[in-house]
Amino acid sequence: MKALFFSLPLHGHTNPTLPLVRELAERGEQIVYYSTEEFEAKALHAGAQYREYGSPVLRDLKRVPERMEELAWLLMRATGELLSEQLDAWRAQSPDYLIADSVAPWGQWAAKLLGAPLVTSVCTLAVNRHVLAYGMRRGVRPRSAGRLLTKIRYMTRAALFRRELCRLHGVSGPGIAGSVNGSSELNIVYTSRHFQPCADTFDQRYVFVGPSMAARSEADAFPWDRLQHRVAVFVSMGTLFNTDDAFYRSCYQAFAGEDYQVILATGRNVQAEDWGPAPANFIVQPHVPQLEVLARTAAFVTHGGLNSVGESLSHGVPLLVIPQMGEQMITGRRVEELGAGLYLSNTEATAEKLRLLVRRLLAERSFAEQAEAVRQSFEEAGGVARAAGAIWTFTRRKP
Repeated sequence: MKALFFSLPLHGHTNPTLPLVRELAERGEQIVYYSTEEFEAKALHAGAQYREYGSPVLRDLKRVPERMEELAWLLMRATGELLSEQLDAWRAQSPDYLIADSVAPWGQWAAKLLGAPLVTSVCTLAVNRHVLAYGMRRGVRPRSAGRLLTKIRYMTRAALFRRELCRLHGVSGPGIAGSVNGSSELNIVYTSRHFQPCADTFDQRYVFVGPSMAARSEADAFPWDRLQHRVAVFVSMGTLFNTDDAFYRSCYQAFAGEDYQVILATGRNVQAEDWGPAPANFIVQPHVPQLEVLARTAAFVTHGGLNSVGESLSHGVPLLVIPQMGEQMITGRRVEELGAGLYLSNTEATAEKLRLLVRRLLAERSFAEQAEAVRQSFEEAGGVARAAGAIWTFTRRKP
């Protein structure tokens, strides 16, 4: 059978889908993967056919998470562009089913317009009103009334644009909430029920398969010969929130001279020489082979993206989560609640607190024990084989 896969062209929303694409392709499915040029090679390597979105909005999507109040508006604009330019091409391919990222609303529109079954790929935690309330009880809320008003303004623009799309295409597409948190009759979620907050509020349409990970080819050589201390602490703030020079200076101050080695991944958008000489116990690189590093790590300091958290806990490595946005705050609070790590607001990430909390992660055995419990839940979740099996059953059921 043939499927069109509508991804969201961000690393955190692409990497978990690639093992699933490979599994489906190996089962004989024909997967046509839509993304942007940055991810073409990865899609082809996973066994998919690649198609370019060609949307100016999506080419700039890497900036969206830094201004979340614009997300619904930008996604609605992208939906308008894609339906106008590519709907006929999608229809001409006669897909048997569609797979769409939960933050790719054009997939939901396409499913209605093509009359095709839709599978939703959920690369964040699954979200419903119970999860939102869980976050609110733990301090996840708009930081100011001004920001809330800005969000309302953009939501209004998105709602008006959606109304026009409904009129133009003759179907009722997803609402604003559904545009940024899409769902369908089958939702593949890349974590375990054990880790998912409020898991009992999600029915059988949600299949929690655990983290989806594949070995990644890393262009940068890593100096393994310099990793000599028996204890290593890994620090990485992901691919979107890694430009805070003050944070890196705090890491230098916090961890210099500690009785462990620090591996600091900075990304390519900062100049490490601006922070002065790295402490002797540091290895500082723009990028590192994250999975291989985690296999040698005792604690992980991270922004709390679900992929990074899943990869860490898959190795039984406890975390210090310093979130940068709402969904990462919820993930970080869940790590804290399960006892698999600690939570630190990014506004409180001083050198003193960084040093104290990492010392706790290394000294208190309970964090590693709870991280191991989460790892076991991931192992039992079934992985991409279970996901592909669920998709196979769903797409072949009789109407």
